[in-house]
Amino acid sequence: MKLQRIVWILALLLVVGRSTAARAQTATISMPAGVSFAVSNVTQSVTGSPGPFRIVFSTKSITGNNNFYVSVKADTATFAGPGTTRIPAAKVSWTATPIGGGTGSPGTLSSAAYSQVYVTGNNKSGAIDMTWTLASIAAAGLRAGTHTLTVRYRLEAF
Repeated sequence: MKLQRIVWILALLLVVGRSTAARAQTATISMPAGVSFAVSNVTQSVTGSPGPFRIVFSTKSITGNNNFYVSVKADTATFAGPGTTRIPAAKVSWTATPIGGGTGSPGTLSSAAYSQVYVTGNNKSGAIDMTWTLASIAAAGLRAGTHTLTVRYRLEAF
């Protein structure tokens, strides 16, 4: 009987301990699904749409003084598209303007590493307006049509 009571108390402590430890810290993020560039002349740079590309975040449930970081990376070194000539991912750059504080960082896409776009400082919510630009492209061998590039965002709090 005494052993059974100890087992129940131990089981109850484990359940209570798990319940407390299992509470997840969450962030809410919203952003457009993608950006597009309407290129009518490959010798001129063009700004992406939507403009601005707004990322909205709330990290209010993340405890402590953790900063929230947004970084971006291209999946591949070049766009996929018609023909054999490819547009380099490095032709895409951005500026980042924080709304409500934090620090935005301009950059150029790379498939080699993530590049920081934004860090919050001590802000628990806000937004970042990104303006994407596709630089002029050497037209030799480039075919008209839809060219695509997948990018990944890394969102971290620490």
